[in-house]
Amino acid sequence: MSENHIRGISTALFLLDKGLCEFNCWAKGNEIRSVLYEIRNPLSPAQGQTISGLVEEMLTILTEIRDTLDLEGSIRSADKMILSSCSILWVSLAEIEGRYLGRYGETPPGLAEYLDPKLAVLTKKLRDIADVAATGRR
Repeated sequence: MSENHIRGISTALFLLDKGLCEFNCWAKGNEIRSVLYEIRNPLSPAQGQTISGLVEEMLTILTEIRDTLDLEGSIRSADKMILSSCSILWVSLAEIEGRYLGRYGETPPGLAEYLDPKLAVLTKKLRDIADVAATGRR
């Protein structure tokens, strides 16, 4: 196989494997409830068991493909993932600062004065999280 074949196959199967990991979390009944982000899980225990079984069957096939084609897995590091997410989130927060809100239409009076200091604190906390992830200290 060429490097392009290996790269294409590995990438597609990596994404499948990652999705299967998420499916397993939902099959176990996991949910997320935060302030503005929520994932509800209406799966019944029977549905969860069925999904888990199917995922296990698929993982067996993925293992066989990996071994037969001698593919290498992709190892992700949580600290690096946190750092990259923080970088993306900083940009998202910066884009809703008062000086940029005009692109969404006329800004209501007082919105920027209220929001900008809160965004500054959130951005500082993101930097703190990134520092901890990068250095292991706080």
